Amino acid sequence: MPKVCGSVRGAQWGFAAMYETCDDMLYREKALRHQPAEVAGIAEYFQRLGVKIGNNVFTGLERVSPADLHKPDLLHNIYLSLFKHMMEWVEGFLKRNKRQQAFDDAGKEIPPYPGFSVPKQAYREITQWQGKEMRNLGRCISAVLASALRNPDSSQYQNFKSALKCVSALVDFTIMAQYRSHTSDTLSYMESYLHTFHQTKDIFLEFCTSNATRAPANRQDWELRELMADQCAKEVCHGTVANCHRLADQERVERSDRRTDLIQRENHFNFIKMHYLTHFASHARRFGSILMYSTEIGELAHKDQIKDGYRRSNKNEAARQIWSHYGRQHALGIRLQTIEALSKVEGVIVLEDSGMEMPTVPSRSTPR
Repeated sequence: MPKVCGSVRGAQWGFAAMYETCDDMLYREKALRHQPAEVAGIAEYFQRLGVKIGNNVFTGLERVSPADLHKPDLLHNIYLSLFKHMMEWVEGFLKRNKRQQAFDDAGKEIPPYPGFSVPKQAYREITQWQGKEMRNLGRCISAVLASALRNPDSSQYQNFKSALKCVSALVDFTIMAQYRSHTSDTLSYMESYLHTFHQTKDIFLEFCTSNATRAPANRQDWELRELMADQCAKEVCHGTVANCHRLADQERVERSDRRTDLIQRENHFNFIKMHYLTHFASHARRFGSILMYSTEIGELAHKDQIKDGYRRSNKNEAARQIWSHYGRQHALGIRLQTIEALSKVEGVIVLEDSGMEMPTVPSRSTPR
């Protein structure tokens, strides 16, 4: 079973039964308390927990706790990371059970409603997925997947149920994480959904293949192919052509089985974005709403403040032109807001030529 670190709080939901738990603050306190003679013991203790000891650029700074610097980010932790991983697993699951076409058809049948944009293409036809598309997909993935996995036979029923439960748990966890304020009940729901996700995600384990796992599998397949080719060269193939084809098919099946066994043995869910989920609830308890630290606001501002100005520049000393463009836009925006505010004040006169409204100001030089 792969090791995935989790918060101590998560032990009450049964995480400890599946994974060893970790607490960054506990590690930091132990590291600060140790004596020089105990370095080997502390290193051995951390190694048993799967924690690598090292210093980063924040180590030693006063009033800085490196364990508290990370802030959960829905855009990059959920939509652009876990949702993309999840859809790769779901696509492999649908392909194995021959339900890809049903998934695409169900996605096209969703009617529009406020807050949801119906995709113009089927899921397999979309080549680029960004945060907006992944957020839109999260609003409909549970219903579309449930429709695609309808009417299973007796051998598929349990697997389909586990897959749907796993996807729904991750979507529910994401919805709870977007709350602007939390109570003890909402945080308990969040941890409960995360616990359900961890319990059921093994249904997608065979489709969670990383490049580090795929490389040795390809190397093993190539070595087996060379070995079998050498054996066939030494042994003269007696019999009919059909017999030679049958032997080649058996070798192909053997290579495929060995490749599948290696991939299933090496696959795991032990990557950093999966671990980040365990810190969402504890972060909300200590620092408040997770939305306050979302990078989505900064990326939207980057589009307005940087990209638009660069497109309007002549690409020669673009930085200076970007600053000038944004400064003019900002000044005009302030001016429009000022005019709008003044137009709501009593005693406003309208200039006949321009149609602009100007406030009437009593003269200070009026004779008595």
